[in-house]
Amino acid sequence: MTCLVKYLRVGQCRHLECIAARSGRLAMIDFPSFCGLIQHPHAGWILFDTGYAEHFFTATAKLPQRLYRTALPINLPKEEVLLNQLTALGLTACDISAVIVSHYHGDHVAGLRDFPRATFFAGKVATQEIQSFAKTPWQATLAGKLPGLLPDDFEKRINYIDDYPTINLPEWMQPFSQGFDLLGDASLIAISLPGHSAGQMGLLIPDADGRPVFMAADACWSLPACKEGRLPSVLTNFFAPHGKAYEKTFIQLGQLAKREPEIRILPSHCESSWRLFKDE
Repeated sequence: MTCLVKYLRVGQCRHLECIAARSGRLAMIDFPSFCGLIQHPHAGWILFDTGYAEHFFTATAKLPQRLYRTALPINLPKEEVLLNQLTALGLTACDISAVIVSHYHGDHVAGLRDFPRATFFAGKVATQEIQSFAKTPWQATLAGKLPGLLPDDFEKRINYIDDYPTINLPEWMQPFSQGFDLLGDASLIAISLPGHSAGQMGLLIPDADGRPVFMAADACWSLPACKEGRLPSVLTNFFAPHGKAYEKTFIQLGQLAKREPEIRILPSHCESSWRLFKDE
């Protein structure tokens, strides 16, 4: 089943290039945040993550949450605000039927409150973790999680990805072998990408206007670095404590990217992947 996909830039933060890839420069650079906009023939308009939103600044107005945006300065130009981009495409927030959450770091879920009619899909472990942080703001902030970004009626709208039927992936997706069939038609398949954050999920769209697209969330930050086997700095283990699991996922993604160049792999912060996809 064919879906149409747009990959939208929704704000950016700044930090050292050498953090994202070993041997990178000791220089501050922009790390954009991207989200996927998917048009499904039956389910309508669906988002994969939301990128940044004004809610992020509200949620980080006071300590300890303010430390988050102090450590990672955020810029959200008006033209990159997701709601503004949807308006430019002739859509409204109410046209979004679902948001698939890769994980709950603030740069991926800051816009959830903007979509009052959307159903949410997310990993069970990931959801339980951020809910457990509601009364431990320091711990939440150190983990890059902001429970205040969740809508008030979030629990009524959340669907756990883990509860959906598993499906064997096509041979060309190896070493990834199984995923979760979110709509029952194998058009949107969530794939576990452990390591970076509890319960992180990517999204495979086998037929995105004639070619497969794999939204890889934060399984890597730079696809070129991933293909070359250049892991992020060990300092990132402070934010992604499951280092061994992250390394395994990173290596698997690099293997897939090198072997199957026709799959458009879109990490959530890789500008070169976005530019290539945008210009096709």
